[in-house]
Amino acid sequence: MQRYLALAAAAGLMACSPPETQTPAGTEAANIPAAEPAVDTDDASAEETGLPGTDIRIFALDWVNGQPVIGAPMGGVVRPGYDNQPSFTPDGSGLLYTAGDDSGETDIWRLDLASGETRPVTRTPDESEYSPRVPPGEAELAYIYQPPGGYAGNAYLAHADNSGRHAAEELAPVGYYLFSGDMRHVVTFALGETSNTLQLIDRSAEPEMPQFVADNPGRSMARNLGGDGAWVTLARPDGGAAVHRLDFATGALRDGFDLPGQSQDFARITSPLTGMFAFDGFFSAAGGTLYYGTVSGDFAAASLSPAWTEIADLAALGLVDVNRIAVSPEADRIAFVVAD
Repeated sequence: MQRYLALAAAAGLMACSPPETQTPAGTEAANIPAAEPAVDTDDASAEETGLPGTDIRIFALDWVNGQPVIGAPMGGVVRPGYDNQPSFTPDGSGLLYTAGDDSGETDIWRLDLASGETRPVTRTPDESEYSPRVPPGEAELAYIYQPPGGYAGNAYLAHADNSGRHAAEELAPVGYYLFSGDMRHVVTFALGETSNTLQLIDRSAEPEMPQFVADNPGRSMARNLGGDGAWVTLARPDGGAAVHRLDFATGALRDGFDLPGQSQDFARITSPLTGMFAFDGFFSAAGGTLYYGTVSGDFAAASLSPAWTEIADLAALGLVDVNRIAVSPEADRIAFVVAD
């Protein structure tokens, strides 16, 4: 079994029941739980059994007095096998995700949000693609490419039908990535023999010279509103994760804030078309609760720490051990990754 499966299996999502009820937004600042024991899937077991079974469930996202409210279920991807790493398309019409089965290989698929129909974007029986996104420019599709029998690979760019695919950077093996708004830089989660590192690459430089940023990165990354900086996660000593601000031009990190509990995942809301948000808003899940908090969109602001608010009881929604979260560009839908 390919070693990269251990990275994909690190989502460690447990079983859940179907959605039943909705929980309204909280109105008071939440008491954030202390770091609880991790629920990550054992890597050795993942090597033996292949990719874990996960589903993607989508809900409406409403806003009342600036606070999010989880609305009605709006479908998703529910089937045996691995369906993970959701990413809404910028026009809000679709959801890209990674799909796999017992073979251990994966492809990129697209869910049409209007019809509920799914279709493959890549068809590569002996290769794998992970972490799909629509990049901010230069191409219509980005993902991590894993060659046959290989251990991860590079960040790739391609046309929407996966034609014209090519490596966007030379550093390998890379597990996760994020492009700057102008596509000049890409920050990568670089896999190492003994430890993983956060590396920043200036794609305009020749030869390519990756710049070390930090040790022990997490998999969640998001651009700021201007596209000249990114929010990235680094491991905390207590086992959780902290979000930091990365400047693409200099590679400098600025301390930000802790995610709730042991969560290493967050989703940042983006709504540049409507101008609804003049700040960065974050969703994260811990201890069966969905949290939301905001920080100033100005990275020079004195404080970059949100006042987390309890938004929903995830168990009441039929969602247990939620891990990855994605929010649509208009912040009107939210997707959760759960177990089969």
